[in-house]
Formats: sequence, C-alpha cells, structure tokens
Amino acid sequence: MKDIQAVDIQHWIGDLKKSMSAKTLSRKVSAIGNYFAWLEREKVLEHNPAKTIRAPRITSPLPDILFESECQRLLDSVSADPRTYLLLLLLLETGLKKAELLDLKVTHFDLSNKYQPELWVKHTGLQVRKDRKLRLPPEIIPAFEDYIKQYAITDNLLPYTPRFIELLLASTAKQAKLHKKVTAGILRDTFVVRSLKRGAKLEDAMRKIGLSESSWEDARMKYTRLASGGI
Repeated sequence: MKDIQAVDIQHWIGDLKKSMSAKTLSRKVSAIGNYFAWLEREKVLEHNPAKTIRAPRITSPLPDILFESECQRLLDSVSADPRTYLLLLLLLETGLKKAELLDLKVTHFDLSNKYQPELWVKHTGLQVRKDRKLRLPPEIIPAFEDYIKQYAITDNLLPYTPRFIELLLASTAKQAKLHKKVTAGILRDTFVVRSLKRGAKLEDAMRKIGLSESSWEDARMKYTRLASGGI
C-alpha cells in the first residue's frame, strides 16, 4: 500500500477505460480518491498518491423539459380531475422527488393562510437535513380540498405506488397531446428552470428541491444551460 504511486493509479485507470463506461469509470476514480484521502487523514499513509488525480467530468445530455405553454396544457387537460391536477401542481410548483411526494401526509399542509399556503417536506433518519418548508400557490387549496374529499384521503396524501404515479403522468401527457416524455424527474427539472425564469436565484431553487450541496456544482452547470436563452 505504501509503495503505490500516482503513476500506478494512472495505469490502473488506463486499464479500466478498456472495459467500462465513462460514467462508471468516473465513480471508481472518485471512490479511490476518497479512499486514499481517508488513509492519509488516518495517518496510514504519509502522502496521498491520488491527490492530483481527478475523476473525468461527465457531461450528461440535457433533459427535455417542458415549456410554459406545455405546463399549462398539462394542467388544462386534467382540470376536471382533482387527483391528477393536484399531483401536477405539486410537482410543477415544488420540484419534489417522487419519493418525497409519496411520503406526504395531509398534516404536512398548512392552508390556514389562503394567500400563502405552505408545505412541510419531512424526512427520517439521516435525511432529516433535507426537511424544508415550501410556499405553495394559492390555487392549490381548492385542488387539495376537492381531492381529499373525493378520494376520502385522511392520512397519506398519495397512497399509490411509484409506477402508478409515472403511468398517471404518461397518460396525462398523452391526453394533453404532448410529444415529450413527462415524468416526475422531468417536472422536477422543469420546476427549477421555471423558478430561474421567474427571477429566483439558482441556489434558492436548489435548496427548494432539497439538493445536497455536494451536488450543486454539476447541477449548476445543467440548470444554467437549461435556463439560458437561444444563441
């Protein structure tokens, strides 16, 4: 272990390039860098041989987010269905992850101020650091009230499976005659870009979606590209 040099790690990386994708390689290089950094902190090694080695940056394709007119078409197409309308409003106005969405309870909503309703996003265990309070648009109140009354909801707001949610979104996209894929992830990215176009700061938008600060650098590049104007 103590005889390992940077050149040995470079040779190892070169061998890995022959058999794995760039994304997998990047993860492995990051992992080995973290491992040697830990060995140095624990005084197992005097010097970190991976200190100058950086994982190759992977630029993923940009998601095909929705335009404002397409968001409105989605909402208009389900205006008579409080369940799907509420689902779309929540995703478009909060950027919640699908797992967070399915963990919502009726008691997490504070609708006492009809002009500024709020939502507590709650987590358990190590994820409690992602707990946050989000402001909701006033139009969510009648959709929320109609939904819980029509579907007799008393505890979990959306007592469905992740697959059912995605099928519901796909069906709504078809109903709205959209040719783009509509998923919870796409609507999450759409929320961030809509926020930026409305004047929000990128850091605030990333906090709203509960994004870990360790992910901000890559997310900043993605959302800046998505929100930029035409050239």
